[in-house]
Amino acid sequence: MSLKKAAQNILQWLFTKYLDLISRTVKIQWHEENTYGDSQIFGFWHEDSFFMNLVLESLADKTTPVDVIVTADTRGNYIEHMIRRCGGSALRVPDGFKAFAFLKKIVQDSYEKNHSIALALDGPLGPRHEPKKLAFYLSEHAEEEFVGISLSYSSCLRLKRRWDKYVIPLPFTTVTVAVKNYGIVKKNAVPLLPVNAQIQDGAVCLSEGA
Repeated sequence: MSLKKAAQNILQWLFTKYLDLISRTVKIQWHEENTYGDSQIFGFWHEDSFFMNLVLESLADKTTPVDVIVTADTRGNYIEHMIRRCGGSALRVPDGFKAFAFLKKIVQDSYEKNHSIALALDGPLGPRHEPKKLAFYLSEHAEEEFVGISLSYSSCLRLKRRWDKYVIPLPFTTVTVAVKNYGIVKKNAVPLLPVNAQIQDGAVCLSEGA
């Protein structure tokens, strides 16, 4: 085994173990404006990617199987590993213009199988909190409802040096999850999306970096 592969395996093990710890200690407060059952397009902010594994795991009993769109490069390996740990499956899609053929197949598959799709709205590389057209393209062409998911944390580590200010929840935190159904959304009529869920006064969020 190469040194690079060994390092990847160690990181995957650490990420998975920490996710297990969070799943055992976290408290989730749900605020839902959505009716589950049919396949849907779930969108969230890239900074919430870590905890979204547990959110989608919780949604598994409410909706159709969820496929998560993940970048095809090396970064996607870690993400796919955690998605599988939570019972989901990953759709590896290349960045940029190479993604077009993959997206056509995703839309076609949506007509043939009853699966929901989840993706980071501002991924894979930002700008932060600026939604790209992909989720709404899928909603429009697959004729499936778009469901926005926003999160807030009572305590967390926020990696400020990353473009997305990536969030790592701390043990025993309370996470507020707001789920809102916007109906079928066209790619040229993107709604105003909240950047986080409403949280209680006095919440604490630790930050890393300047």
